[in-house]
Amino acid sequence: PEWQRKLVTDPQTSGGLLIACAPEAVEAVQAAVRAEQGEAGTIVGEMKAGAARVVVA
Repeated sequence: PEWQRKLVTDPQTSGGLLIACAPEAVEAVQAAVRAEQGEAGTIVGEMKAGAARVVVA
């Protein structure tokens, strides 16, 4: 779909793009990015329910 093409190729990102999605959508999102860009990118973190905090490992 057109909205996916625009999301993946948005010029405002200067090449970088951070996407948040539900865990069950990860494979579909990676497949869509791979189809458009030739690679799926890298998972850099996750969000979990609970008290607000940031953990850098």
